[in-house]
Amino acid sequence: MPTAVAVQTLASPALSRRHAVRLAVAIGAGAGGLLALGQSPLGQQAWRSASADLATATGEQQRTVLADGTRLLLNTASALDLRYSSSERLIVLRAGEIQIESAADPSPDPATGQARPLRVRSRQGWARAIGTRFTVRQYADDTLVQVQEGQVELQLRNDMRQTLRLAAGEQGRIAAQQLLREAAAPAAGLAWTQGTLVADDMRLGDFIAELARYRPGRLHCTPEAAALRVSGSYPLADTGQVLAALSQTLPLRIRSRTRWWVTVDRS
Repeated sequence: MPTAVAVQTLASPALSRRHAVRLAVAIGAGAGGLLALGQSPLGQQAWRSASADLATATGEQQRTVLADGTRLLLNTASALDLRYSSSERLIVLRAGEIQIESAADPSPDPATGQARPLRVRSRQGWARAIGTRFTVRQYADDTLVQVQEGQVELQLRNDMRQTLRLAAGEQGRIAAQQLLREAAAPAAGLAWTQGTLVADDMRLGDFIAELARYRPGRLHCTPEAAALRVSGSYPLADTGQVLAALSQTLPLRIRSRTRWWVTVDRS
């Protein structure tokens, strides 16, 4: 099966886990297709989307309300699993970024009568909601947590004795070996929840890296253009429009090999 067809099929929201596994086996039976697909970033994203309880494609955002009333907003290329039990409410963030607005537990633990804790687990640790609204973003080496309302308690996966409580307006990181409290959470960091990308004298290289999260394919900024500065508010729904706007205000040349291979260079 051609890789492009396999990726599209695996990423389909209608594909069940069982069918995804069967398809993966079929691909693997033919000329090492599964190996090639699984080792590529696109293939890894497709597999996460196909096997996760909730997932979004590149450039897609999704709002959902869970059975307990908790509201979720999934950002681009995000995937998570829901592991609710009689003793806890656990959201496992496998990739990407989510915003959580916690709700009171309608089904307390029958053994204790206490409300079940609501926690988000990333690769580095946990974030426990304390009547709150907050965002969690999974990076390659750490997890960023930003609190908008209430409080959130962070816990390190490698050392559960380490905890850090964040209040509204604060942000922190869960790294491999430590919890870090950072400066106040920037308002621009929440712009994605309104469908925009906000830059305030931002390096163009960093801006393009963020914009690339919302655009399928490869979007690259050359070193010659990366040092330019950009400011403004840009709609995430149309990344092509954003690139066109940048080329009109900055000395840039947008070079497109195909729709999925774009380079931003200095003119």
